[in-house]
Amino acid sequence: MQSDRARVSWHQNTETRYPYGPISPDPDRLEPLGFPPPWPTRPWIYANVIASRNGILTWKRTGVHDDPVRAIAGGDFTRPGRLADLQLMRYLRACADAVSFGAQTLRDQPDLLGTPDIEGGLGDALYELRVRHGLRRFPLQVIYSESGRLDLDVPMFNTHLRVIIITTVAGARLLRSRGSDEKSLTIFVAGEEGIASAGLSSSHERLFDEFGVRYLDCEGGAVVLRSLHQTHLLDEVFVTVTDIDVEAAEHTDIKRVFDFEAEGARLISEGRTVSDPGYVFRRWRFNQR
Repeated sequence: MQSDRARVSWHQNTETRYPYGPISPDPDRLEPLGFPPPWPTRPWIYANVIASRNGILTWKRTGVHDDPVRAIAGGDFTRPGRLADLQLMRYLRACADAVSFGAQTLRDQPDLLGTPDIEGGLGDALYELRVRHGLRRFPLQVIYSESGRLDLDVPMFNTHLRVIIITTVAGARLLRSRGSDEKSLTIFVAGEEGIASAGLSSSHERLFDEFGVRYLDCEGGAVVLRSLHQTHLLDEVFVTVTDIDVEAAEHTDIKRVFDFEAEGARLISEGRTVSDPGYVFRRWRFNQR
């Protein structure tokens, strides 16, 4: 089948707990994903990123056509490896009670984030997965923004999706002046001038206590992931590594993937697609249960 060509086969996998069952919602496209239980007072937080072979995640864009993800993927979004990466991303979203993004990620992709992602084909299977396990039709959307300088006209804030913004005192003031209350946006204040570590931790505890968020899927960007890791909130990262080497000298403000082994992370899973072995899929865990 065509879908088999874009299926990640995990040849190494030490996760044994499968809260959504040992069979994936679409076995032709996906192998099942397992997760540890959430923590007693906060969600289990995982992230997924795509990185070049030499470990680059992103850089400062020079314009709308300077797209780090497209470059890291080799400019070809039809490759089976890239399709498998997108399927895995959608599966990780479907397993989450909430999906989170940094403000810059939202600015870079305003028309892609916060739009319904469950329809047709794989989407139908993922929707059925959520229904079977009593999850909301769509995950909560969580945005991290110190400044609160967000465009409230983008799709994220103009659908039926529930959105929570983690920000500062000044950021909350700015958002309310721009109509956040009228759009029914929920605001968590996590610091005075910056999002403090204690505020970041307490915000995720509120997500757990007030909204029942047991699993949170963070889709970046790199600055947000670093902040979560430094606060010991980032539990694990799914990394898709392409076969593209990015020339760092051609870009500014380069952001790289974690040096997982140096930071004591454990490799939980590794896999490939049969038809596109140039892409490697790895799952690294920082916090052990």
